[in-house]
Amino acid sequence: MRRLAALAAAVVLGATGLVVATAPAPAEAHGAEVFPGSRQYFCWLDGTSAGGDIVPNNPACADAVAASGKSPLYNWFGNLDSNGAGRTVGYVPDGRICDGGGNGPYDFEPYNAPRTDWPTTHLTAGETYEFQHNNWAQHPGRFDVYVTTEGFDPTAELGWDDLELIDSVVNPPDTGGPGDLNYYYWDVTLPADRTGRHIVFTHWVRSDSNENFYSCSDVVFDGGNGEVTGLGGDGPDPSPTPTADPVCPDEAPGTPDPAMASAVKATSAHVMWAPSRSGCVTGYDVLDAADGEVLASTDGSPMVDLTGLQPETEYAVTVRARNDNTGEVSAETAVLTFTTLADDVDPGPTPTPTPTAEPAGACEVDYRASHWGGGNAGYTASVTVTNTSDAPVTSWVLQFEYPGGQRVDVPGWSAALTQSGTTVTATHPGWSSTIAAGQSATFGFNGATTGSGHPEPTSFTLNGATCA
Repeated sequence: MRRLAALAAAVVLGATGLVVATAPAPAEAHGAEVFPGSRQYFCWLDGTSAGGDIVPNNPACADAVAASGKSPLYNWFGNLDSNGAGRTVGYVPDGRICDGGGNGPYDFEPYNAPRTDWPTTHLTAGETYEFQHNNWAQHPGRFDVYVTTEGFDPTAELGWDDLELIDSVVNPPDTGGPGDLNYYYWDVTLPADRTGRHIVFTHWVRSDSNENFYSCSDVVFDGGNGEVTGLGGDGPDPSPTPTADPVCPDEAPGTPDPAMASAVKATSAHVMWAPSRSGCVTGYDVLDAADGEVLASTDGSPMVDLTGLQPETEYAVTVRARNDNTGEVSAETAVLTFTTLADDVDPGPTPTPTPTAEPAGACEVDYRASHWGGGNAGYTASVTVTNTSDAPVTSWVLQFEYPGGQRVDVPGWSAALTQSGTTVTATHPGWSSTIAAGQSATFGFNGATTGSGHPEPTSFTLNGATCA
């Protein structure tokens, strides 16, 4: 029986800033396992705050950040080796499998730590699940999936003798284009003899270069169906035994973090949200923001595919958590809006419309960037634009001026970018064309500098209106 109870939760890029720490220029491609969630992905999800900073709640994630800083989590999709070339035993040493031997641009070494309090996905041995691997950049290649052998000691370092290759797939399908939270997906049947705590190791071997990516995902075979524990400070997971009795029957469910939409097509959309961080939650509902109709429900998984949608239609939805033991529901999240495509053919980058002369309303911009000098001078920027007016801004376009000779490298992520002279234009992505009143949109990109610094841009305008 195919199970789709997967966690690909994400902090909403439209509502939180992505603060990029000083780091080397990112490599050409990126990606990490998001179901079952990898250590770097879950720690990013666990720690990202409303202001964009990373402050982990999970103790294993907190210790990893204390050891190697926040840059690896700002670049959670960059656990890589540019010269990996598919090599395993004899190249990647025991104890360093989770970070591929530490040959990448970011320090993921602490994410090898053998401990039992990493965020954990609960699974059932012998079942088939849809595995999901983020495609921050798309490339052809092979995914090899390993699971630790029965009797594995999670408090000992991970070695190649502990791993069994259980699945390999070449060029699986994906939910959408790169630079976002889309993902490759394929079915994996897990071994039937596993019990207790284990590690799933996923090795992405590109076929168009020697670049490889590495993901260690902590799982426990306890009859679960994709539920996740260890996020939001709920502490170590001692490999619990499932029980029919509710463990928190009287606790009101906490409100989940706001949702985001990805893989938006003509008649469907993938909606994801970060799990509730308090109370007893047995499931979630996605509601029509206009009339409160329940569009979809889940049994604990903070993601769902909305189907049967109308092409070229704007939708507004909210999410609430449920405690089915008491019948209580949480407050609803902020409204998420997205617009379906005309058809299911990928239209490519959205053309840059001409900004209207009529001001779109009040707006504020938060621009943050890291800069590194020397012979390979460059920067990584994150821009959050907030609609502070009382009306939605549709088909949004943000423009700004670079005063220091900076050059934008395209494509970026979560917006289509162009540059003409000193003027940079960022156009909304196809899946998020509207910024609701009081809401935000965030996008990012890399670029090159003259090496003498990175002066902040000036003259931000949103659809022609000047922003603070």
